[in-house]
Amino acid sequence: MKKNYERKHYFIVSTITLIVLSPLIIWLLPYTVQRVLFDMSSTESAWMIETPSITYRFFMIAWLFLLIGSVTAYFYYKRKIAIIFSCTVLAACFMYFGLKPITVLNSAGFIFVDSPFEDQVKYSWEDVEKVYLIIDDTTKEQSLEFHYKDNEIFMLTNRNDVQNMRSILLNISKTYEFPFTTKEN
Repeated sequence: MKKNYERKHYFIVSTITLIVLSPLIIWLLPYTVQRVLFDMSSTESAWMIETPSITYRFFMIAWLFLLIGSVTAYFYYKRKIAIIFSCTVLAACFMYFGLKPITVLNSAGFIFVDSPFEDQVKYSWEDVEKVYLIIDDTTKEQSLEFHYKDNEIFMLTNRNDVQNMRSILLNISKTYEFPFTTKEN
């Protein structure tokens, strides 16, 4: 039985697949993996997990390495294994470093990692000095502003997270005795 296709076409199919799946790889995969990793490693319940934009940039670079490996392997078919392996390793490294930046808010406090090369910064609820609910007069958008005892400030602007945190903050502010007030903007 004769086959009417070349083996090189597998690399074209993989390139087309990577292009079609790019929104899933770049936008959905980082958030999903961070949520799974944090929920599996944490003993505290996570109220909010925020994936910073730098994570998406790292995943975009990883996706580009996968795409470059697939296209290059088509043109340099004799070195396909070395090309695919090296591009996959580079992509996996970028994905690994991209997963480190995260912002988590849970019952124990806050965890911040702004860059893949920085250490975790943790704040407990005892480190919170005051929390403001800021309401914009013109747009009626709400945000939360956390002030810590070391003069650091964290802003939470996502509408759903602010709505979910308001009732939680009422209870936590009574427990840890920090003021939770409204601030007009």
